[in-house]
This record gives sequence, C-alpha cells and structure tokens, in this order.
Amino acid sequence: TGVQTCALPISAYDHGLSKSYAKNGTVTKHVFGSGPCISMMGYETVQVGPNLVSKEQAFWEIVDHRIQVLDTAKFAAIVGIGPNFAYGNTEKTLLMSYGVTEFSVCLGKPSGSVGYLTWGSPESDNLKKSDMVTANVVGEHHWSAPLHNVTFSNFKGEQAQIPCGGKDGCAAIIDSGTSLIAAPGDALIQ
Repeated sequence: TGVQTCALPISAYDHGLSKSYAKNGTVTKHVFGSGPCISMMGYETVQVGPNLVSKEQAFWEIVDHRIQVLDTAKFAAIVGIGPNFAYGNTEKTLLMSYGVTEFSVCLGKPSGSVGYLTWGSPESDNLKKSDMVTANVVGEHHWSAPLHNVTFSNFKGEQAQIPCGGKDGCAAIIDSGTSLIAAPGDALIQ
C-alpha cells in the first residue's frame, strides 16, 4: 500500500500503519501538469501546526504515479487547498474543515527565496498589506480570476500584448502549487 517508488525524505504514507485511517475506496485518475497518478480516497486526521486539526478529513492517497518530481522531491505530501466548489466535489475540503475563507500566497522572485502561505487574514509580521493584491474569484470550478493588460517582451525586446489581455480580459487559474505561467498557444506565438 502507498507509493513505494517515491524517494521521500520520510517513508511514504501507509494507511495500514494509521490508527485513524478510514477507507472510502473510491479510485480515480488525477492528471496534473507534471503527470498522471492513480489515487484512492480515504479519511484521515490531518494536522497543520499545533492548532489546525481535522479528524476524518477526506484525502486522496496516491497509489501509483508517473510524476517524475515525486521520485526526487524533498517533500512528503501535496496538500491541496482547492475550493469547496471544485468540479465533482462532495466532501468537506481542508479549508472548510479549518474554517479558512481567505488565504494568500507570496512567492519570492529569487531562486530558493522564502515564500509564504497565509491561511486566514493576510495580516502578519512577514507581509505588508501594501505588498499584496486581491483577486476576486470568478471561476465555477477553480480558483480563477479576471486577467487584464498582460504583455510580454518578445525576442526583439518589443512589448506584445497577448490576445486575452485587452479590455475584455480572460480568466486565469491561480495555482499556488506552481510558479510557472502557462498561456494559450496562440498567445505565445505572438
């Protein structure tokens, strides 16, 4: 049980060793930008820090995968903070269990720099309100927000606006699990 191919800093999760695991047994294929995996739903006690505890939290245990980064990663879990309105969701999400209604993500620009995930109000000693931008969620199934006035420099150093960057804009999916920017192919050709 559990993914035995992952080279994690600690042993892979094994629900057979847990006293608080409860089986759901639903198996599905999840496909992420980094590859596909087969996951099985279960329920487990999930604790973040000393104060955030959720008993019988629904979660997806990866039982097989083709995600190369999982074989060399220095982390032992992927914690989804998806919205309660995600497509097909029928379970209480981790954010719902913790009573979190807003969060912020701050990724530093330099490679290896410190980043912050703040659950709840973004007021903390590490973040200044003036350094933050609020994005209204407009998506029906994802954390997506309106995107306007997007420009890139082409190989000649000229500014080029992508097709959805005009006054009507387009939608952008906010993924706190990546620092990559992906765009429609026709936008990248310009």
